[in-house]
Parts: sequence; structure tokens; C-alpha cells
Amino acid sequence: MPTSYLMAASASSKREKNRTQMLRKLSFETRIVIGSTIFAFASSVFLYFIPPSQIDRNLRGPFIPYFGYAYLKVVKYPIARMSEARLYEDDKPLGASDSNLPDIIEKGNGLYKVYINAGDTTPILMFSSSDNTDPNTNGRKYRLE
Repeated sequence: MPTSYLMAASASSKREKNRTQMLRKLSFETRIVIGSTIFAFASSVFLYFIPPSQIDRNLRGPFIPYFGYAYLKVVKYPIARMSEARLYEDDKPLGASDSNLPDIIEKGNGLYKVYINAGDTTPILMFSSSDNTDPNTNGRKYRLE
């Protein structure tokens, strides 16, 4: 046999071997992509059927003493309209929701306000209990809706 024929056959064999390896590699990568896509789709379907959890709107202490009768609490859940937020003490609504901060400090009696400081992103609740006692120790439950 001529050497040129052997060299051509050897080159052809190498090309075929490289093509086979490339197809195997491509096949493996394709399987990874298909498997990942199926997993993502199945996960999405699974999460779709899980009911959304309810936001716990109960406020838990410690409430930070401010001045006078005022206490502060950072609100850790979204509030659509802060001026319309309602504060409850043992399921009874407290006073005016958009009170002036000095009135909350000086008068108390269940006044409160939800506001955001300049540069902050989380709402803050400044409030006083209905009888001006310390909300950390008066045994009452507070809820903001």
C-alpha cells in the first residue's frame, strides 16, 4: 500500500475520532442544558402551587424608648400608604395615625406616626401606649396594618 493512502486513512481516522469526541462532548453539554431547563421548569411549577405566606403584622419588642411617652420600632414589612397605617393595641385601634411627633412625645395617649427618615428605606413607627405605660412591660400586644 502506498504511504499516501496510509497517511490519508490515518488523518481520516483522526478526524473521525475528533468528531466522535466532539459529538460526545456536545451531547453531554446538551444533556446538562436540557436537564437544567427541566429542573427550572419543575421548580417553578412546584413554587406556583405553594400558597403565599401571610405577613405577620404583630410588633414584637423591644420597643426603643425615645423621649417622653414615645417609643420607636422599625417596621420590617412593606406598608403601602404610611399615612393610612393603623396601629392596634390588643385589637383596639389607637389614636390619630398621622400625629405630630412632638404630640406623641409630650401627650402620648395612643398617638402614633409611621414615617421614613431622609436617606432611609425602612419605615419607623413612633407611638405611645393608650395609657402612656411602657409597651415593653405593659403586657399588651401591638399590631400595625
